[in-house]
Amino acid sequence: MARAHGLALSPWGVMGSGRIRSDEEERRRKETGENGRTAFTGSWERTEEEVRVSKKVEEVARSVGARSVTAVAIAYVMHVSVLVAFRI
Repeated sequence: MARAHGLALSPWGVMGSGRIRSDEEERRRKETGENGRTAFTGSWERTEEEVRVSKKVEEVARSVGARSVTAVAIAYVMHVSVLVAFRI
């Protein structure tokens, strides 16, 4: 439908509102008191499900030699968006 109407897809929340992050990032935030966003959940810390997802993304990052989970998440969304936009 997007292609038929000449529309682009705009993925939203690629990093899960900042909750897709490494354990190292989580530890650093706790140590520095930086914390994170609380607008939608009231807590900046990740849920157990978010920790599991983050660990899987970290595994992929290590296996492909990526420096960050952010790079992997964005690459995934860009790949899937192309498939969604152009597969009919």
